[in-house]
Amino acid sequence: MKAPITMNQAQVYGISKQNSKEIFQFFQKNFGCTRKVYNLCVDSCYKQLEQAGYTNGDDLPEFSFPKVSALKKDYPYLKEADGLGLANSVLDFQKAYKTFRNQKDRSAYRKSALRRDRSGKEPLSFRGLKGIPRFHAKSAGYFSYRTACQYPKEGNALKRPTIRLEGSILYLPKLKHGVKLIIHRKLPEDAHILNATVFMDTDGTYQVSICYSYTFLMEMDYREAAAQEQPLPKETSFLGLDYSQKDFYVDSEGRKANYPKYYRRSEQKLARLQKSICRKEKDGKNYQKNMRKIQKLHAKIKHQRHDYLQKLSTELVSRYDVIVVEDINLRAIGGCLSLGKNLHDNGFGLFREMLAYKLWKKGSCLVRIDRMYPSSKTCSVCGVVKPDLKLSDRIYICPECGCVIDRDYNAAVNIREEGKRIFLTYLKEAMEKAEEAKIRQEAAKERRQKKKKTA
Repeated sequence: MKAPITMNQAQVYGISKQNSKEIFQFFQKNFGCTRKVYNLCVDSCYKQLEQAGYTNGDDLPEFSFPKVSALKKDYPYLKEADGLGLANSVLDFQKAYKTFRNQKDRSAYRKSALRRDRSGKEPLSFRGLKGIPRFHAKSAGYFSYRTACQYPKEGNALKRPTIRLEGSILYLPKLKHGVKLIIHRKLPEDAHILNATVFMDTDGTYQVSICYSYTFLMEMDYREAAAQEQPLPKETSFLGLDYSQKDFYVDSEGRKANYPKYYRRSEQKLARLQKSICRKEKDGKNYQKNMRKIQKLHAKIKHQRHDYLQKLSTELVSRYDVIVVEDINLRAIGGCLSLGKNLHDNGFGLFREMLAYKLWKKGSCLVRIDRMYPSSKTCSVCGVVKPDLKLSDRIYICPECGCVIDRDYNAAVNIREEGKRIFLTYLKEAMEKAEEAKIRQEAAKERRQKKKKTA
């Protein structure tokens, strides 16, 4: 059974280099203005915290956010940028401040702040707290701005949406001419554009991410089974994935991903470029040329990784109805000296996110079993747990039934079987969380509309 479902999705397009210089200058101007507004919000926040005498902990004072209209009076050049982009910059700061305010612990300091305090360069203050909003530096690569799409209403002079894609030409607010895009995949016919984010990649190329909503027919068999506590269809296929440092993953059918390790392939070339840049005068022309080569190489590695993960996740989702993974702590693994480089190279966390949204669109979900579940120590044949299993033991030998099996393959089979057991309960909880999030979004939208009417 299929039912119409509305979903939000984003599509990234490259901006053609054939566009005029005025368009790219407009983008750079918006990048700088949105960065300026965000930094003004951070500066205002720090001044108010200093006046209140805040150091750390739970006693956060009341904070008033600056308005874009007031900032434009103090900095007239902000009027040349897209006003919706500036407003979204303030909203981004409000979200960052809200995240900091909702933290459980607001007394922990960053490692860099602790080092400066030990060396006597700067004493500890609220500026070094973990999670507090920080200034956006141009050198750190903050080159983006997001603008919203406004649609015409009755009695409004606006005739067409402010953001629209006509063929390969994108029209944006406050930009006189259309922007030529490199179209590789068209938007759905009934796509309702919500916003667009223009950004510059590390290799100097410009891209735009168009966020839109659309309606499609979703298979509801699994969701109805979860809601009504009915058994799953017999043809439902499950796949378990066990993370592997060497092979990216080993699945429950004994296959290995054999990740190409793009960063390792380019590591020698990257080392030569980094060694070469150390011999050049900083901020000189040759230094900047070398830096652009390094940035292009990093961008190439990123694009190779993203392309591989997209294709692999699409293939798995098309072949299997439910995919089960272990909810391992990737942040802890990434901080390990012997394991971190492989993890950052293969992008397993991004791979899980791709599987999650593609399975959700299919009507299913990505099942994450508890990280404390002994998938590696349990025999997949008889179910006996071997507590003395070491990380160096790559072959699992069951002390009860004598089964000899590859350690990762054994874990993948156990992960798949645990996913079969909890799938319906897990999907039901995921549906409830999605419904609660939708209700909260609608309530927030109503509050914003009431504020506009009263203002």
